[in-house]
Amino acid sequence: MTVITRPVLPPCPQIHGRSSTTFKLPPLEGSLTLPELFDWQAQNSPSHRVFTFADDDGETRDITWREAARGVHTGAKLVRSRLGSQPGIHETPVIAILATSDGIPYFTMMISIMRAGYAAFLISSRNSSAAVAHLISQVGVKHLFVGPEPSMEELAGEVMNLLKTEYPSSSVPNSSSLPLFEELYLPSSTATVDVPYQFKGANAPALILHSSGSTAFPKPIVMSNQRVLEIVRSPCYGERDLCGVVFSLHSTPMFHAMGVMIAMWGPAAGITYAFFKPKSPPTVPSPDLTIQATKATQCDIIAAVPAMIEMWSRVPEYVDYFKTRQGLIYGGGPLSKEVGDFLASEGITIFNLYGSTEGGPLTVILLAEVGMDWEYFKLPDCAKAHMIPQDDGSYEFILMTSDALHPAVLNADANGVPSYATSDLLIRHPTKPGFWKIHGRTDDQIMHSTGEKTNPGPLEAMMNQDPHVHASIIFGRGRFQAGILVDPKREYQFDPSDEKKLAEFRNKIWPTVEKMNEFAPQHSRLFKEMIMVSKPSKPFAYTAKDTVRRGVVLKEYDQEINDIYDLVEKSAQSNVPPPEKWDLDSAAQFVRAVVGKIMTHKVTDSDDLFQHGCDSLQATYIRNALLRGLQETAKIDTRKIVGNFVYDHPTVSSLASFVSGLALGTVDGKKADSPAARINAMHAMVAKYTSDFPAHKPNEAALGARPHGDVVFVTGTTGSLGCHLLSQMAANPEVAVIYGFNRPARNQIPLFERQKAALADRGLDASILNTPKVVLLEGELAQPYWGLPEETYDELHRTVTHIIHNAWRVDFVINLSSFESSIAGVRSLVDFALTSPLPEPPRVLFESSMGVFQNAPDLRFAEEPILPDWALGTGYAESKWVSEQIMYAAGKKTVLDPLVVRVGQVCGGLDGTWNAHEWYPSLVQSAPRLGCFPDDHKGINFIPLDITTSAIIDFRKAPYETGVVHLVHPNPVSWHSLAEVVAQEFNVELVPFPEYVVKLEEVASSVSGAKADAQGEMVRSLRALHLLPFYRGLAEKGSDTRLAIGFGDLDVTRAVKVSPTLGDPNLRQLGAEDVKRWIAYWHRVGQFSGEPL
Repeated sequence: MTVITRPVLPPCPQIHGRSSTTFKLPPLEGSLTLPELFDWQAQNSPSHRVFTFADDDGETRDITWREAARGVHTGAKLVRSRLGSQPGIHETPVIAILATSDGIPYFTMMISIMRAGYAAFLISSRNSSAAVAHLISQVGVKHLFVGPEPSMEELAGEVMNLLKTEYPSSSVPNSSSLPLFEELYLPSSTATVDVPYQFKGANAPALILHSSGSTAFPKPIVMSNQRVLEIVRSPCYGERDLCGVVFSLHSTPMFHAMGVMIAMWGPAAGITYAFFKPKSPPTVPSPDLTIQATKATQCDIIAAVPAMIEMWSRVPEYVDYFKTRQGLIYGGGPLSKEVGDFLASEGITIFNLYGSTEGGPLTVILLAEVGMDWEYFKLPDCAKAHMIPQDDGSYEFILMTSDALHPAVLNADANGVPSYATSDLLIRHPTKPGFWKIHGRTDDQIMHSTGEKTNPGPLEAMMNQDPHVHASIIFGRGRFQAGILVDPKREYQFDPSDEKKLAEFRNKIWPTVEKMNEFAPQHSRLFKEMIMVSKPSKPFAYTAKDTVRRGVVLKEYDQEINDIYDLVEKSAQSNVPPPEKWDLDSAAQFVRAVVGKIMTHKVTDSDDLFQHGCDSLQATYIRNALLRGLQETAKIDTRKIVGNFVYDHPTVSSLASFVSGLALGTVDGKKADSPAARINAMHAMVAKYTSDFPAHKPNEAALGARPHGDVVFVTGTTGSLGCHLLSQMAANPEVAVIYGFNRPARNQIPLFERQKAALADRGLDASILNTPKVVLLEGELAQPYWGLPEETYDELHRTVTHIIHNAWRVDFVINLSSFESSIAGVRSLVDFALTSPLPEPPRVLFESSMGVFQNAPDLRFAEEPILPDWALGTGYAESKWVSEQIMYAAGKKTVLDPLVVRVGQVCGGLDGTWNAHEWYPSLVQSAPRLGCFPDDHKGINFIPLDITTSAIIDFRKAPYETGVVHLVHPNPVSWHSLAEVVAQEFNVELVPFPEYVVKLEEVASSVSGAKADAQGEMVRSLRALHLLPFYRGLAEKGSDTRLAIGFGDLDVTRAVKVSPTLGDPNLRQLGAEDVKRWIAYWHRVGQFSGEPL
């Protein structure tokens, strides 16, 4: 029997978390692999934060080592359920991930794959299909996890076809959807049991990355268990204690070495990693959104590629913010010296994260002092270097194998020691021994400021085969994108200052460029404006072998290269003629043409560009092309137009509305989300979905046999309110059948299983699912027949009597346009009702939100339609307003009897369950810490979940023309009566709400300068700090016309009239027992910790 021994690594310095109360240093000598370290930390550092993200309400959600380990085990179980377990098998099959990076679930699944006994292969989503197919065939991937984004599904489909046609001897892997966050991080009550781990040896593959995707054939780089552990140990050779320090990884994708390697340091250093809120599709990390997220998660150190940092450096507000942080980390490419010097001169610490996929991090992580020497790095003690001097005073860096570091690739021999030739040329610091900076590359690989790389050789070879071309050089080191300098054959030479001839030549070679772009990954694509042609006055320099002297030519054309980047920054796509008139239709045609030329995937006018593969480079080109058009024919000054408007308006329709408004003067270009622009978009959306309603034509002959009683169609039944609706209606004798309609799960877990678990989690009887009264359906409202079999849809059509639209996307960050599929679903329900053969069309009940009053003045809000201005502020509220208008229009123009229900603040039900992360539970959590709780003698209209559910069921039978109702408690109780209970439970004093906010402000100020570990502990035990802007806003709204602590006062006259539940004179009011049940529940879930301040 073969004995598999563990690796033995030399001891490493123990500098992290020595004074931490939540983190313990694990054994790092080789006794544990990375997935085993997750288990070790779950046992020894269970409450230490490993991940954090800002929720939609601005509150931070933390994931501890205990939760992260559970997530890994859940993921490992999912892997084994899809591929099967192979105990006793010493080979390590490979599972690949092809997805845009949703940080937390992506990294968790990487560890889960290792835990399940497989090697995780992280493939960049920016590769071409040819590159991905090559990588999969090279490695022999057994299974491919595919991201849910349309662009990824399309790319995976192309890859599978290529594998079948171009690699017939390779097996085509099975594929499935990459599990989402919600599928990995289950409630603790349903946590996955331990998944046994099989150690397969120190040299067994654990992780696979790949080299630059700048050709169609990048190379896989296999990392063993030992190599992965060496990367985990990297920060142990640093000069700073990083325990509890919050690292922003918001903009660093996990499929890139920089992002994934930083994330691997956590078990050894106790770092907390901040990401965007996990969701599908993932948040596109625009410069502004990334800064907002780093602020919301209180990041100490922000990691980003140079291009992102360079954009931030132009915003004074961001520069001031960086001064309050511990520093910025850049890697993956060179940072502009001008930008780096400026930031460093402002007192901002810039850390150079030098390293490579093959060699790992090769710098001290992190230096204690940096200053103006930000370009220089110091090799860590574990890295043994051999420096080969060059003629220009630089040195080629050879990384030698040592006891503590074994490069993943060995391609050289240094003094008899197996080594890795990095191809990097380094220069010594003139006065600091041991410090180096990058001078260049021994090869010609181009590193862009985005961190992406372009390998020019194969692309230049393709260009040089063009019959019009003698030679070419691709350039772009340190720049946002690549360009190409072409030397035409003698018979085609001309003076490129003649713009007409330049355009003609670019068109001649364009078919070759298109072939190059098909071959290259997205970040290496060439745009027509980036094609330069040599000048007769500056002929190319060639060697005796007729090869281009690259360095000499690039130096000769340095000014022209700078000029073309400046020109492209100011203009783009001049061959897309702008419209003479800028009405909405003309603007849409122009935007459609620009987007169609730039995007690699075809999109419709309503498709979100960033969900269909649009990256930051393409967004820049789209922006520049639209601005150029506005300059040329609208004659407006575009210099002050906000730079990120493509992110703010991510569809052809919304971009057209925006640029049309700019040209016509109805939009303030300085602020892309100006009120006028938002209102225009809202009205446009209403107009789109309120035209041509079908006429209702009863057809009794088509009805056939029907159930006796109500047949209710409910959307979104797996959430809290949906579960209660399903449960209560199942017990209602007036209801014959309930159809629970939900979108399919990307993890392919059957709806029955999801619904059963959702009911059980809420203490509801799941056996109702086994009765014929409850029918579960999966589909999409925006699809034909809702994605159902036609016969099922027909059955619904002839039997459904009531529709309760409870499902809605909860996202307070995205814009209105990104809710369009949800809004289209509302119109689909209206059309379904109007085309019903029933004598009376089904009643459609739409659940809106009190959020539509977020921008309203101080007054009592009537149960009636409102102005769009009142809903401005978030795409969520604006989408609710638009949907309300669809309901009103349908009621006015047709025989339909729709009802809008604006739901207020729903609180815990009879079992006390209330999400501990919401604003009121966080307020209560603060009481024992601050020694006080806010008081107010005005009323509050919280409504318990069970009453909310009963009222909605009542509303289905509301009389005709009710129109809109408010769902809040009709009998507000004084805030004081509830606050008294909190004060008694925690023995704290009651203070006026403004005084409470001032005290919270003082605490926030006192911890702002504390160490990261102390700050993290404070925030965990006092989550109200995260919601301080929300509380501050409520305090500012306090007036006699509002309820307690600034809440709006909603009229409920109609609601009480049409709901027997709300109209019951004995309706249960909130009281002391409710508050005690809430607090008991929050105690059970660990809401309260920390000593009084």
